Amino acid sequence: MRGKLTGFLLGTSMLAAISAVSAYAAGWTTNSNGEQIYQNDNGSTVTNSWIKADNNGTTIWYYATNTGTLRKDGWQKIGDYYYYFNDQGIMQTGWVDNDNYYCDTTSGAMKTGWKQLPLPEDVDDDDYNKGDSYWFYFNTRTGEKYKSDDEEAVSRTIDNVTYGFDENGVMVTGWAKTDSKQDSELGNYSYFAEKTDSKYKLGERINNTWYSTVGPDDDNNSGNSSDLATGDVEWFYFKRNGHPVAGTSDVYKVEKIDSKRYLFNEKGNPAYGIVLGSTSTNTSDADYYYCGTSRNDCSVKTGKMTVEDGDGEKITCYFDSTGKGYTGVKDDYLYYKGKLQKADSDLDYQLCTVNGKQYVVNESGRVMKSRSSVKDGNSNKVSTNSDGTLKANVSGSLESFAPEAPVLWDTDD
Repeated sequence: MRGKLTGFLLGTSMLAAISAVSAYAAGWTTNSNGEQIYQNDNGSTVTNSWIKADNNGTTIWYYATNTGTLRKDGWQKIGDYYYYFNDQGIMQTGWVDNDNYYCDTTSGAMKTGWKQLPLPEDVDDDDYNKGDSYWFYFNTRTGEKYKSDDEEAVSRTIDNVTYGFDENGVMVTGWAKTDSKQDSELGNYSYFAEKTDSKYKLGERINNTWYSTVGPDDDNNSGNSSDLATGDVEWFYFKRNGHPVAGTSDVYKVEKIDSKRYLFNEKGNPAYGIVLGSTSTNTSDADYYYCGTSRNDCSVKTGKMTVEDGDGEKITCYFDSTGKGYTGVKDDYLYYKGKLQKADSDLDYQLCTVNGKQYVVNESGRVMKSRSSVKDGNSNKVSTNSDGTLKANVSGSLESFAPEAPVLWDTDD
């Protein structure tokens, strides 16, 4: 099928043709091939014309082709519009052709564009109310409705706005699964506006912006696990592709939004406190981040600061320009995954191995560089290199301690 279809009214020429046929038609007969045709009273065969008939008080329509035979089993372009005929040649209305098209209930012309319609009779799904009407979109070139091929909704852009459609062609609203290949379970979903307002149209996919709503749950017919929702209105960030940023239960997802970075948990909510995050799906690449003390101020923090860890202890930390907890020597102090490493106050100095190097640090976490004699509380003496690593044991040896990472916050709802 080809051609842009925008509607249908019985034109003057068609009414004239119908009147002429009705006035002069002699009736039905068959041609030499045994095919049904309609003849005028002068014996001529009606061609390229509509034929109006009565079927027990109901008006039905046929269409005689250029050979006089009836158009059957499919589509026929007549004038500027398409019509659908069954195996008996009767023009059909409503849902036709495996419920993929819709023909006007009065004129029979194929509909295109947005239409609010009742569901096809064969649809049997608990997610719908049988008596309600739903929005469908029919391709303006072919007339076929937009629909997905499976249980995942398909996204389609119409007049620069993206909408979602389910396997029955119904325009979806709220949360809908649109993919199964994203990094996280929630990331497989998209959200479509549930009402028209000053910013969004009904059914418009939320993209490239922060948006607050209740997370997906079985109660909103998303078919999604309630584990993905807190039950409260939360903030989400939807990427350009319409998928929300979300991490996993093990590692939160790091996302740069405008000039700031945020970490998102498996529910798609921005995290706060000291949390473990990664820009990738590889948990081995995860780093420690600090995202403030609440969701009101949860962007990633950078630089040196005193924070409270997951045990409530005040600790000194250093986070680099991307927010990652620093590991190594910074401004003469030793850090591991962001946390300052300090010797026991009773020993004064200890060894701490970071990045494969044995550093000598004091009780403040300062690295002892280029020292000829460093004596701990037990009178053990060592010398150090210019980078603060152990050079030699002068007398006895210092005790060692394993580097400690910050204690993560438990912010799960």
